[in-house]
Amino acid sequence: MTNWYSAETSDEQERLLAAWSDAPVENIEITGMLLEVARIQVMAFAPEEDSAIESDPPLRLIYAQLMQAQTLWKAGRANENGDIGTDGYSFQPRPMDKAIRSIIRPMSGVPDAI
Repeated sequence: MTNWYSAETSDEQERLLAAWSDAPVENIEITGMLLEVARIQVMAFAPEEDSAIESDPPLRLIYAQLMQAQTLWKAGRANENGDIGTDGYSFQPRPMDKAIRSIIRPMSGVPDAI
């Protein structure tokens, strides 16, 4: 059983840093908020059958939580134009980008025709 990412204990912080090496663990309160908000957003977007599995979520939802937390962190550090980066190399983080949504709700390769 794999659990949601959290940063409350030193073991959880170690697990988080193994997956996200530059996670802002110097401020555990902010890190905890990012992970919690990302978890809630992922659960809200998850299909109904997955969102009912709060205690033992599918691995793709846990991965989506990590990716969404990173996106939220980057969005919070963006400049007034919404860009992150320097020297002409910048990007604009999106609230929940298409890659994260496709992890949460994978698309079938089979067309859905009636």
